[in-house]
Amino acid sequence: MKQHVGSVFYALLCVVALTGCATTGNGVTGNLLSNGQYRKQTVANPKTYFRRVWAVEDNGEIRVSGYLRLKGIHGFNIPDYVEVAFIDGEGNIVDAKKVVYYPGSLYGRKNHREGRFSATFAQVPPAGTTIRLDNVN
Repeated sequence: MKQHVGSVFYALLCVVALTGCATTGNGVTGNLLSNGQYRKQTVANPKTYFRRVWAVEDNGEIRVSGYLRLKGIHGFNIPDYVEVAFIDGEGNIVDAKKVVYYPGSLYGRKNHREGRFSATFAQVPPAGTTIRLDNVN
C-alpha cells in the first residue's frame, strides 16, 4: 500500500489542477487574436520577431502578451522596449504603450534568446482593431 500512496497523491493532484484550470470563472476569455476579433500586425525588425502573442479580455481590461525572440545567435543593439498599439480601421492610433520585456538582455545563449512582455490597457477597443507590435527604443 505504501508504494501506491505517491501514485494516488499524484493522480489526485493532477485532477485538482485540471479541474481548477477549467473552472476559473473570473471572466477571462480566450485569445482574441485567434478567434478573429482583432488582427495582429508586426513591424519588421532584422534582429527580432514576435511569437505566441495573446490578447485576452479580463474584467473590462485587455492584456496583450507574448514573446520577443532573437532571429540569430547574437543580441547586439536590440531595442529595449516592445510597443503595443491599437490601430483603428482608418489607421489612427487609438491607444499605445511601451513595455519592457523580461529578461531585459537577449544575448543568444540558450535561456536568453527570448523575452516575455505584457501590456494591460484599461479600455477594450472595438472589434476589428489591429494590434501592432514593434521592438523600439
